[in-house]
Amino acid sequence: VVENNWTTALIFEADVDWDVRVRNVLTDVALASEAVMYRRQHSTVDLSELSFPNTPPVSPYGDGWDILWLGHCGMQIKEGSNIVMIKNDETAPEAQFVHTWNSEEKSPLENFPPHTRIVFQTDDCVCSIAYAVTQKSARQLLNSLGLHRLNNPVDIMLREWCAGMEGDDPHVCVGILPTVFASHRPPGSIAGDSDIGTPGEGFRDRGFTQNIRWSVRMNMDRILRADADFEDQFPDTVAEELE
Repeated sequence: VVENNWTTALIFEADVDWDVRVRNVLTDVALASEAVMYRRQHSTVDLSELSFPNTPPVSPYGDGWDILWLGHCGMQIKEGSNIVMIKNDETAPEAQFVHTWNSEEKSPLENFPPHTRIVFQTDDCVCSIAYAVTQKSARQLLNSLGLHRLNNPVDIMLREWCAGMEGDDPHVCVGILPTVFASHRPPGSIAGDSDIGTPGEGFRDRGFTQNIRWSVRMNMDRILRADADFEDQFPDTVAEELE
């Protein structure tokens, strides 16, 4: 990023996956991200009720964030953060299907209507599946994590950097729930699921991607044959219960 003088860049892990409808998702996320940074604090608003008369001069996601954390294994909302709701998002699974690294931790999504995606300033984020940086924040990260310390896994150092720990100033890190990007788990030996964790034992007959409804990887055969009848990994249950 620094060497090429890129203004912003989105960094993925190799096993990343996303919803077929990701363009629509990111269009709303961009507007919500801008609103999170420029509205007064402690407000929760519906994206559909906001207006955006001015175009950000640099990034469609707003000009003021340091990290845009789009792919993760779980996160919490920073105290005092604005929250922007993207309601009726068909790409968002029901809260009961949203998986995080800590199954005992209550998800903030439980406080919102089904199929709501929320954007906010993040706290306690785990995993760096997909995150965006700016030219400025890339330089700061190289200085802080590369020159001054390398004492934790990357995702932990990133969240500490966001929080202003280890001698750093606090930074503006915008998160999203449910995650937009997630790690795909292919069929085969589960020992290959992680390069850093303890290798698991066993064999997986069928692959999956947590938190992604119309997974690109799971639907690749359909995409290649122009079949729009995509497999939904997390079909709705609320409507079925009401019938």
